[in-house]
Amino acid sequence: MLERFGRLDVMVNNAGILLKGSIEDATLEQWHKMHRVNSDSVFLGCKAAVRVMKGKGGGAIVNVSSITGLSARPDYAAYAASKHSMLGLSRSVAIHCRQKRYGIRCNTVHPDGVLTAMTLSQLPPGFDAESLCIDRDPMARQCRPQDVANAILFLASDHARAINGTELRVDSGQLLMTL
Repeated sequence: MLERFGRLDVMVNNAGILLKGSIEDATLEQWHKMHRVNSDSVFLGCKAAVRVMKGKGGGAIVNVSSITGLSARPDYAAYAASKHSMLGLSRSVAIHCRQKRYGIRCNTVHPDGVLTAMTLSQLPPGFDAESLCIDRDPMARQCRPQDVANAILFLASDHARAINGTELRVDSGQLLMTL
């Protein structure tokens, strides 16, 4: 793509896996796997994007974390840690690129529940996932993939040119309900 267009304007890091396990139940193997996918891949994606964007007028990096990256869950210790690491990395990238005057913004999106295969796999067989969607009940926790995509598009756009190093929750107010 660089050969064709000559530049990279937007990088979205959206890889992720979810393995259940409390601090007592999670294994070191699960911890490493979760961090390889959820943290290491974002580090490598940011590193590559900065290398390409810095000499071409800047750009936007959007890292998709989770609401768990702003809070925590007792039954997802490794997942919570991996998503928290994305937040720290994103802030570090934002500050670094600002200080270097690269014109590269880096922000995170933090969805709560999204009706995707990963989320649906955590539900009991035969469970009506649609009943959890905010389309049916504003107090529900699940949103649709396009809700997250719209947040990403905004942060990647010129409309967000003054937004750097921030976290955008896509959670229908769920985090506020737990405070």
